[in-house]
Amino acid sequence: MKLPALRWNKVSRVIQVISTAAAVTKGIMINTTRFPYWSIVKFDLICKEFEPEFMTYFDAHIIELAAREGFAQSWRTRELRRAPNDGLLEQEFCQIYQIDRPERFTGSTPSRPVAPATHKEPFRRDLVNWGRAFYRTLNSIEKDNRQGGCWARFELNFQGKPADESRFAANHARHMADVLKLPGVHRGWQLQHHTHELQIGADPVGRYMAVYEVDAPENIFDPSLGAERLPWESDRWGQQTKSVQRHFASMLLTALAPAKS
Repeated sequence: MKLPALRWNKVSRVIQVISTAAAVTKGIMINTTRFPYWSIVKFDLICKEFEPEFMTYFDAHIIELAAREGFAQSWRTRELRRAPNDGLLEQEFCQIYQIDRPERFTGSTPSRPVAPATHKEPFRRDLVNWGRAFYRTLNSIEKDNRQGGCWARFELNFQGKPADESRFAANHARHMADVLKLPGVHRGWQLQHHTHELQIGADPVGRYMAVYEVDAPENIFDPSLGAERLPWESDRWGQQTKSVQRHFASMLLTALAPAKS
């Protein structure tokens, strides 16, 4: 796999794909108007025999995709199994791509049955539980240009009247802005599931998802109380909402293409 030219900050694990065009971005958050969609790909590596090869391959993979037309940036995460998670057990590894439209993934569906593994890519023997869902960014906010060590994901559903759903989303966005004021919380995205024929697997449990980039789970969840540090008190607006999942994942790698912002 031929990789684009890149800069690599080994401390923060942020890679910038080098381009001659000028970057127009605040911190490391890229324009969500031009690139409004996320593709979240999940899978498990059930045997860790070839984990080093697996890590090397998929680091290179997200770097390559970040440089392609229609891709703005990409991330790799790994679930923190001992964090204060709640809900269904998620796949261990995630690759997230910020893109201009879901059709960028046309032709990238894994083959069925899965092709036999080779010595060149032995880890493919152990890749299972593939899933891919698409989301549209409703709102994004960035407090500073620091990179956090993990992501906190909160999935929720709206259970009120359809006429109130837009107010629900606006109120939730304001709550996210308040969460960004907490120490160690650097940026956040408000996402809504986007149904598409290229999705792999079932719909997400929550139709909405808030993603926060934080230094550690403790920045957003108080382990001594077993509760969020700033819970969303949605009842104040007479709305019925339900948080259905909470997950924490460590950040493995971020690949940016700043000229596309």
